[in-house]
Amino acid sequence: MLCNQYDSLTGQYIVSFLADVDPMNSSRYLVPAFCTLKPVPERPPRTWPFWRGEKWEMLPDYRGVRLYRTESGATAEITVAGVTPEDAELTEVPRPSDTHVWRDGAWTVDEKIVADKARELAMNDFFARLEKARQQNLGKSDARVTGRLSDLEEATFDAWTDYQVALVRVVESPSFPAEIAWPAEPDPDAILAKVEAERAERAAREAEEAAQREAAAKQAEEDRAAADAAMQVRTDEAAKPDADTASEQPKASTVPIKK
Repeated sequence: MLCNQYDSLTGQYIVSFLADVDPMNSSRYLVPAFCTLKPVPERPPRTWPFWRGEKWEMLPDYRGVRLYRTESGATAEITVAGVTPEDAELTEVPRPSDTHVWRDGAWTVDEKIVADKARELAMNDFFARLEKARQQNLGKSDARVTGRLSDLEEATFDAWTDYQVALVRVVESPSFPAEIAWPAEPDPDAILAKVEAERAERAAREAEEAAQREAAAKQAEEDRAAADAAMQVRTDEAAKPDADTASEQPKASTVPIKK
């Protein structure tokens, strides 16, 4: 005859062993304390027998089952029988992602977590782009202010500065991070083409200004020559009447006068 032992406090089944025959009465068996000769019922999966009210009662048994904490999704386990996952705030269903929370007995996507993660990813992207732009202009601010950069270097510096401003405007947009349209990075070839076009335009303008100055100088020289010529004519004309008057006056006689 099997004797079934149970825990003195919880009634949890512990072990079965052969009962000793009562030496005073061979038709009886000795039953130690916290034991019963009543057979342990067949045990369905995830159950364990407990002695309750002079009978065996099958309670949940999740020992050895991989479970997950409903507060964080971390793995956990139950080490004693008679405790359900719900009692321990656990579940057999793994957390699908870190955007899910346990709500109403199931994992549910939390929109706030999704929004926070989207913003975090977007801000990480923003800071990476901003740092790249800053590296492009690193150590050149003073040189830009004091005019120590070449025209190509200045154009490149300004392009990356404008790019940083455009990045900040994206982040400050009310629709960020739901709608993101990052500005394109400055194109070195486009910058060079623009600088060369400005150089050509400046050279053409300087050539035109030089031609205008030369023409103005030539005109001024011609005007001065004309003025000098006119002045000479007026001088000659002013001197001519004096010469005519002198020629009309009688000449002094060289014949001596008789007394």
